[in-house]
Amino acid sequence: MSLAVCDIVRDVRKGRLPAKIETKSVFDVNTSRLGIGVFNRPLLDAECRKFRRAWEMDPLPGFEEFELDKERISFVVPPENVPVAWKSIDRMLAAATEDVKKAS
Repeated sequence: MSLAVCDIVRDVRKGRLPAKIETKSVFDVNTSRLGIGVFNRPLLDAECRKFRRAWEMDPLPGFEEFELDKERISFVVPPENVPVAWKSIDRMLAAATEDVKKAS
């Protein structure tokens, strides 16, 4: 019984960690780059919605594709836009998770 409680407490604490990209990978795709970022924890549903909403309101130029789920984010951009893409994603992710913490 204590093992189950310990796992629940660990999961609750893990959910309170600020979400950030833990692992970044970039691959060549024709003349573009595919970026894949894995989060340090699964995003909450509200965090995913807030991130998507922020993305829709302020899309970055040059993004050919963009996908987000609870575990990772992926995008396709021209090679010169990769550093800007990571910075923008970090900024939007911080804003999306901060709003959720304030609402809790």
